[in-house]
Amino acid sequence: SNLALVAGALSLGIGFGLQNVVSNFVSGLILLAERPFKVGDWIVAGDISGTVKKISVRATEIETFQRQSVILPNSNLINNAVGNWTHRNKLGRIDIKVGVAYGSDVKQAHATLLEIARGHPLVLKNPEPFVLFTNFGPAALEFEIRVFLADVMNGNIVQNDIRFAVLDVFADQHIEIPSAPRAVVETKKHEAWPIDDDKIEVDFAEKERAAAEATAETKRLARSGRKTRKPDPD
Repeated sequence: SNLALVAGALSLGIGFGLQNVVSNFVSGLILLAERPFKVGDWIVAGDISGTVKKISVRATEIETFQRQSVILPNSNLINNAVGNWTHRNKLGRIDIKVGVAYGSDVKQAHATLLEIARGHPLVLKNPEPFVLFTNFGPAALEFEIRVFLADVMNGNIVQNDIRFAVLDVFADQHIEIPSAPRAVVETKKHEAWPIDDDKIEVDFAEKERAAAEATAETKRLARSGRKTRKPDPD
């Protein structure tokens, strides 16, 4: 009976342990059959973004843009949402936010941003780039440049180039990019109360004198009581 209990416990533990293995194996077969992504695709799974390097029956290897290899169990990729930037092709759109100071010529800023976007060699003419005036922000008039690229993997390069171009052209046209507002905290200096050393010494002397007088009075009363005390009768 003891052997049967041990065997049953082992079977139960092995069953739970194999459950994840079987789940990942089946998920791997589904990925290989349906091919929601392939090696070389740029995918986003939760907080992980990178290029697919290898797909096996148990796990998928993703290389992040920091060149870190991440091994994801296939069941995670099946049970959770996965974004694929290059599923059918590498065409993609990138967005670049730009803030313009209040009081600026809004139409001039809009035209300037659109000209910068159209002038980049990697930006497609069709679909053509466009610029949106998105919001009245707390510190700036907010614009957003939206451009399409034949290879979205070049997105960081294009964003970098356009931001530098915005700084240069805005400086030439005297269009101000505001800095973030800063909270100013006013502090008041509290002056310490002046200390009068002479007054402290006088107060201390008076307290000592009062204590000495009280002690002397107590002794005097004690002596007076002993003198007037009547003798006890025999």
